[in-house]
Amino acid sequence: MEEEQLNEDWIINFEKTDKLYQDFYKDSLYFTNLQFIYVNKNNEIDKIKQEPFLMSSPNFISREEIIGILKKYAIDDDKRYTLLSILRYNITLDTEDVKNFVIKEDPTSLCENFFTVIKNIDAIHFEKTINMFQDLNDLIFLLYEKTHVIDKRNLNNITKRVYLNRINSVNADKLNTHKKTIRK
Repeated sequence: MEEEQLNEDWIINFEKTDKLYQDFYKDSLYFTNLQFIYVNKNNEIDKIKQEPFLMSSPNFISREEIIGILKKYAIDDDKRYTLLSILRYNITLDTEDVKNFVIKEDPTSLCENFFTVIKNIDAIHFEKTINMFQDLNDLIFLLYEKTHVIDKRNLNNITKRVYLNRINSVNADKLNTHKKTIRK
């Protein structure tokens, strides 16, 4: 009887100690921050917006969700913006490296591993992150203001209709009002 209680005490003590280190275990991401950086025509940052985003499945944002996000935030203050770049900041630091990361004088060498440029609009996968650092993961959208300049080549591609009047053989003096469209 005393031996069973001793075994239970050991388990309870282990669970208490384990709770102290719970923040240092890696876990799946269920949310991330969306950062929107709006750049104007003069290459100056106009505005920065931040929104929390709840992922529909852990560690994963689908292509459809990204397109929906872009459609929602592409217009701001009656200005239309186009996507310049998508950047993912995902802290993939291992539990063993936390102490070295905090002590290190130049942590930028490790930070470079966390920053990724997303080249295609496709599903974005986040790696598991230590619980303590989960709120630091970001998805950054760099948006550039669209110009309203019309290309000359677009003006040449406009299809024009040509109407020809038919001359009626019976009444050569009167023109038939029937119009016929002829392609160029």
